[in-house]
Amino acid sequence: MATTITLPRGNPYNATITFTDENGDAYNLTGKTVFFTVKKTTDHTTDDSGAVITKNITTHTSASGGITTLELTAAQTNIILGDYKWDLRVYAGTPLVQMNTTSGDCVISEITTKRLA
Repeated sequence: MATTITLPRGNPYNATITFTDENGDAYNLTGKTVFFTVKKTTDHTTDDSGAVITKNITTHTSASGGITTLELTAAQTNIILGDYKWDLRVYAGTPLVQMNTTSGDCVISEITTKRLA
């Protein structure tokens, strides 16, 4: 099931993500990298050269428990307001392990309050 993520423009974002296998058991992330990518909805390239946000996660909250944390900085979310698409993928070295996971829509929203005092 696709999920919509709303990121307030120019604000940090943190999310805990749990990966499970087809049986619902924890997917072991030891030695694996989780790729988080956000692209324009019209970007259908076969690489991530046009991605507006990319994040490689190699240190996991509980690798054996399938738990990692997505942490984006304010600079990473400081992109043009609008609708995008995102996904997460898990990769490991040789032999290549690739696991497609959840994907969905990403909305970069405008923050309302902008005063500093």
